[in-house]
Amino acid sequence: MKERDLNNVFSKIVNAAEKPHLSFPETDAGRTRKRYCQLVNHSLIFVSGQIACYYSLQRKIAVAAANAFVGIAAYRAYVTRKNSAS
Repeated sequence: MKERDLNNVFSKIVNAAEKPHLSFPETDAGRTRKRYCQLVNHSLIFVSGQIACYYSLQRKIAVAAANAFVGIAAYRAYVTRKNSAS
């Protein structure tokens, strides 16, 4: 073997040792499992986003209801004062 070939083989060995996850070929089963995991992860992210939007909407409704309640109470107090002054 030539020295250049030995250097090439040596560099391949060093690269494989530095990045062992690249040394294993991807299989059909591995690809399928990876796609399934990605689908599950993306679905969980989507669902959690939808839940966050739902709870955010519930908070907004609760705040709006509280504001309406305070507004009605203030209006009733105003009407009562106005009627008692007359």
